[in-house]
Amino acid sequence: MKRHTKIICTLGPVSCEEAMVGKMASRGMNVARINFSHGNRQQHQKMMDAVRSISAKQGFNVTLLVDLEGYRIRIGRFKRQIALKRNQKYYMSNDSYQGEDHIPFDYQGDVKTIGQRENIFIDDGTIHLRVISHSGKKLKVKVIQEGVLTERKGVNIPCLKLQSNIMTEKDQADLQFGIEQNVEKVAQSFVRNKKDIQRVVDIVRPKLPDCKIFAKIESEEGVRNVDSILDACDGIMVARGDLGVGLPVYKIPMVQKYLINHCNRKKKYSITATQMLDSMIENGRPTRAEVSDVANAILDGTDYVMLSGETAIGRYPSRCVQMMAHIIEYTERYEDARMHE
Repeated sequence: MKRHTKIICTLGPVSCEEAMVGKMASRGMNVARINFSHGNRQQHQKMMDAVRSISAKQGFNVTLLVDLEGYRIRIGRFKRQIALKRNQKYYMSNDSYQGEDHIPFDYQGDVKTIGQRENIFIDDGTIHLRVISHSGKKLKVKVIQEGVLTERKGVNIPCLKLQSNIMTEKDQADLQFGIEQNVEKVAQSFVRNKKDIQRVVDIVRPKLPDCKIFAKIESEEGVRNVDSILDACDGIMVARGDLGVGLPVYKIPMVQKYLINHCNRKKKYSITATQMLDSMIENGRPTRAEVSDVANAILDGTDYVMLSGETAIGRYPSRCVQMMAHIIEYTERYEDARMHE
């Protein structure tokens, strides 16, 4: 059965070799995502080469999507994991790592603009901190939701209104690299308005006229401006991780339906992403709720479903792809039969 809904797989440490890329392609991967938020140019090139090689040797039509990091705050670099326990207190600053009670992050503004009792969410809200005081250029924070912290995780501070009037130098360099590799798809992170995505379109279109350009919707402002954003590009990614931090999590299912519906009405593409089969990072089978989540995105009319950590760092990357393909095929077959009753 030919699937309407396509599968995007994020490549990473467990899926960068040609053998695994081939296995994932054989089980249903349609698009390989290169996440420029992680890794270096050498690693990115290796992944792209593996995809192109497998497609040429085995006849798979796997396309490349490059995902630009965008303008955001991230945890700094340190050598080991930090186990954050509930009610523990830490200092946060943009200094380099200074010891066990310090969390480095790359916020360049004045930390005093982040008030007491403000919330700080890390890694799509997996870790939740709360500001309790300021000390010079440092924030003193308390752990509300514990977790294991690793370097370069995304940081969301809802009280801050980050503005980026120009593309970052890193995004410009990454985009140029993607153009040189003749990628078929580009996604820009943290698109809030039409201007944010128009910059990417203006750079890519003259060089790769057939490349599909996606705006990642990750904030309430992006949701509000979805109509004008869609007018400028080929489609959107419903990036539910950051959306679920910037908006109350109980709103996300309806926001997802709203965004996909807008794409369908305008005949634009939609990608539904984040934590679709998240438990399969560690487990060989998904939860029933995850299966229902994937099926509902398909019934909403999404064009793509995306695997992130499941295929980048998980224990069962090819099995995740196969499971996703099974869910899509059964759901589409059921929906097709229902429509022809």
